[in-house]
Amino acid sequence: MSGRLRALLELAATTGKLRRVFIWGSFVTAKPAPRDLDILLVMDHDFEVDEVAAQARDVFDSVRAKLLFETDVFWARSSIGEELLDLWLDTYQISRSFRKRGIVELELP
Repeated sequence: MSGRLRALLELAATTGKLRRVFIWGSFVTAKPAPRDLDILLVMDHDFEVDEVAAQARDVFDSVRAKLLFETDVFWARSSIGEELLDLWLDTYQISRSFRKRGIVELELP
């Protein structure tokens, strides 16, 4: 699982526009073999998918990302603002069974 996450983040970083990363799902639990990885990439306000190299573009296409990385990838531009980002994270912090789950922000270099 960590190999998939690393590959995905390396491709996203090649854009030079990656600003924040949030992950959740079983990957951020104590499960010994987590399978579920959900990720939110927050990109610069001027990020354009059409300007991304072909290989990295797969990260920003939810169907391709699911097939290649077995990961649900969501992304947004930083221009959505903190209030909307907080609302989005609060929404995804609730599981299908209406239990609160953790979301982790990765620190980028």
